[in-house]
Amino acid sequence: MAIYVAWKPFYSVGNSSLDAEHQEILRFIDELYSEITVGKENAKTKKLLDRLAQYTLAHFQHEERVMQEVSYPGLAAHRIEHERMRQRTLELRAEFSQVKAADLLRFLKDWWTNHIQAEDKSYSPYLGSQQLAKAGAAAGRP
Repeated sequence: MAIYVAWKPFYSVGNSSLDAEHQEILRFIDELYSEITVGKENAKTKKLLDRLAQYTLAHFQHEERVMQEVSYPGLAAHRIEHERMRQRTLELRAEFSQVKAADLLRFLKDWWTNHIQAEDKSYSPYLGSQQLAKAGAAAGRP
């Protein structure tokens, strides 16, 4: 499979389950790229977009729960960004036959890599402090 966007260690937000979900999303984008570049813009591509949309929704819900658990102060703004992406993904799926494949791929790659590096990384320090607090509590420290 051709690689259009690859996971890089600096994308890590410091949470293995969220990192794994981000990696899976990038794999979906790579799979779309592979299908489109071999001229298979067909039902399989639409199914991939459907799976990406479903996976995205589940990921956003999980990520928002984690942010809530660590009392991340940017949660409300982050939810708005997630909702915009949910809507845009659904629009792209609905308008698939009218969207240029290259534009679709570029949008997905740019949005996800930028979102992970900027928006998602902003909650990373809260994950660390929460993990330290839990470790301290488990050890009997405040």
